[in-house]
Amino acid sequence: MNLFSESFLSVPNAIIVEAIKTDGVFCARAALTENFLSAICEDVARTGYGLNRNWISSVYTYDQLFLCHMFAVSRSFVKFSTHPRFFQLFDQILEGNYRLKAHRYYETYGGHHMQWHTDNKADREFVHVPGLVVIAYISDVEDGEFQYVRGSQHWSGEKGYSDYTDQFVEQNCGKDILSFNGPRGTLVIFDSYGIHRAKPVKGDFVRKSLHFQVDDALGASEPLLVNPEFIDNLDDRIKRYLGFGQPSGLSLYPQTDLSTMPLNRQSEIFRHFIRRLGTKIARAPAKLLPRQVNSAVKGFLRHTSTS
Repeated sequence: MNLFSESFLSVPNAIIVEAIKTDGVFCARAALTENFLSAICEDVARTGYGLNRNWISSVYTYDQLFLCHMFAVSRSFVKFSTHPRFFQLFDQILEGNYRLKAHRYYETYGGHHMQWHTDNKADREFVHVPGLVVIAYISDVEDGEFQYVRGSQHWSGEKGYSDYTDQFVEQNCGKDILSFNGPRGTLVIFDSYGIHRAKPVKGDFVRKSLHFQVDDALGASEPLLVNPEFIDNLDDRIKRYLGFGQPSGLSLYPQTDLSTMPLNRQSEIFRHFIRRLGTKIARAPAKLLPRQVNSAVKGFLRHTSTS
């Protein structure tokens, strides 16, 4: 399966490298093939979501969904994030010294407000670590797009912190804000020192994206789960890139639990619990329960089974 369109493959590496070194960001619209995008969607759908299921699944954090173990569930993503074209670019910009730090498929919903920030950090703390981030749009993005402050990678390291307020960016960098809306298959590569965000959007909205980050901190990354079936070129470069034999050390992002689930997902859990409880009660001998309780429980079960 071809991952990249001919239009993207025809762009010389020198142009991409120069854009990232100068502006901090490079964007190519329609860079990914429809076959690749469809394969990613199928892999995510197949993984699904489940409680008490002995396999990987998506998690929620309020107004976003994350699937942070794509190396375990998607051969297509493995091929994408280990593609030689990326290695060529990373070699030139990071001088061959880099490791996969984090990766994910994620969905962003209406109402999410992302703070302006940089990605040169470890467990949310600012660090001086050169790196690059790749984002790919899996859905059309006409609003809520990725935004980047042009040239900010040159001076953000002097600040010593990663998060910036809307007011600071608007007052000091407003004229340099670049917005990258585009069709599914749009590819963005940027310097992790650059200030960026997803543009806030309200209402009925979803943006589906892929993300992976590399940097030169070879002794630190988020934990990585790998299905070895997906890797058919396990040479020394891939071992170093994936951190074989190296410590992870960083927490997996995002940290989630039941409290971070949106209310509609929490209600599903509640309904499941009540349904199970109702089934237990319904199976109890009728003589042990008042007639009114038996009738109410059976009515509830009929309702939940059809809703």
